[in-house]
Amino acid sequence: MVGMSKFDSVNVLKSTVLYSGPNRRLVADTVEFADKSTYEYVYFKNGGAVCVLACTGDNKVLLTKQYRHPLHQTILNLPGGAVEEGEDILKAAQREFEEETGFTTKKLLWLGKYTPGPNSNLIVDLFFTRDFHQKGDFDKNETINLEFIDFKTLLQRVSSGECFDSALSIAVMLTTLKNLV
Repeated sequence: MVGMSKFDSVNVLKSTVLYSGPNRRLVADTVEFADKSTYEYVYFKNGGAVCVLACTGDNKVLLTKQYRHPLHQTILNLPGGAVEEGEDILKAAQREFEEETGFTTKKLLWLGKYTPGPNSNLIVDLFFTRDFHQKGDFDKNETINLEFIDFKTLLQRVSSGECFDSALSIAVMLTTLKNLV
């Protein structure tokens, strides 16, 4: 058996909120490990998030096209967004899907979940549906365009790196692995 790991004990010595805004805070935590070494982690503290990969009967995927300022470009991604405090993830996925697309869905299959990386505590739950219907216009506060793309074309774009949004890429791969399309 290997000896004690420095990660067997992690204590937060100090926590400072550097920024607080809607659905996110930027936090700096100073932690002490079992070996008494310390490290400062700066990260976004968020609630959860959800995304929906919606696919028509003829395998066209409903995508959102949005400008992402940190990237300084417009990208394709999945409809989705933040889970409100105390909200069930399935209800959040249905709500966000309707807000961003104007479509409703009652039947969602959970695909999986992931975390975007070490600079956030965010966990994103991914869903799949083939059962969705247009209800009306999407939320006017959203700055989104909608686009339908053939799933095989989308898979090629993800594989080549042309489409690189993490939720989109992971959902496409999980959909493929689960033989849903």
